[in-house]
Amino acid sequence: MVFFSVFFRTLGFLSALLIFIIIVNILLSFSKGMQKKQFVMTDGISSSNNIIANMNLNGPIFNNYSNVLGNNFLGYINPEQVKAYLEELKKLKVNVLIININSPGGTVSATAELEKIIYEFKKNTNVKVYIFTKEILASGGYWVATTADKIFASYGSVIGSIGVSGPSWIYYNTPTSLSSGILGQSIETKNGIEFYSQNAGEGKDLFNPYRRPKTNEIKHLQKIVDDVYNDFITKVSKSRKIEISNLKNSIGALIYSSNQAKKNFLIDDVVNYETLIKLIIKENNFEDYKIYENKVSNSILENLLIRYQGQTNEKKLLENICRNLETNINVVIPIYLKEC
Repeated sequence: MVFFSVFFRTLGFLSALLIFIIIVNILLSFSKGMQKKQFVMTDGISSSNNIIANMNLNGPIFNNYSNVLGNNFLGYINPEQVKAYLEELKKLKVNVLIININSPGGTVSATAELEKIIYEFKKNTNVKVYIFTKEILASGGYWVATTADKIFASYGSVIGSIGVSGPSWIYYNTPTSLSSGILGQSIETKNGIEFYSQNAGEGKDLFNPYRRPKTNEIKHLQKIVDDVYNDFITKVSKSRKIEISNLKNSIGALIYSSNQAKKNFLIDDVVNYETLIKLIIKENNFEDYKIYENKVSNSILENLLIRYQGQTNEKKLLENICRNLETNINVVIPIYLKEC
């Protein structure tokens, strides 16, 4: 009797555990399936075959394969996530894609990757791509916009910054002491201090803040920045039909209002989102249509000025991100770095 009692109790426990595991797996599979569907219909006639997709992208452009930023830093653009968006849009068989982007730029590698992803999507689908911004389309953001058939901006938005920022660092001339206190870190300079660092290879300690960079090192970094800059303006020139000499000498890396950007041929027109939809419907002769849209995240300005206010851990994360930006070759505007 004792044996059967223990046997059935054990069998009951194992059966319950198995059922629990099966239920959890079903729920996980269901949730994963739900997560894959990022776009939902927001307007139009559901039976229409004329599909307009509005893909919202906000923030600086970073590569982040571990998704640490995605969990802690809302409002950033991950090329891999955009690739997933576009795969979903392929299945929806969209006719027109609006990339509703607000971005100050990002790292060169992530920006170039995002540009390539969008370019490949256009080439393989023949979908018309329109770039639209209602806030900021600058530097790396504008680099990405060179893939579009047309570029539009709402009144009051900021466009441009067609330039490249190289790495920057502080050189402390003859430091004597380093200390940390309640007011933060302090560095005193007076009679000099010996600093030892083990490196192999000329220029390996290039960003050492306690030695002056050599002339050939500065020239080398400038050459890297110039190469990326030349690629940037070549893409803008080809996309927007603007002479390279005009981009270098007249437009430069300044930022412009939407009206100024139109006069400089950086955008096609100044319109709001509703007007843009009407233009698309007219240009494509749509008798009816439906719009699919992904979730809207906070804008870049909201994230910088609101989300991180009074939140110590997230502010620390933001500082680390900005420090990383400042010591890499980036296509990012100085305004964003100052906000850090």
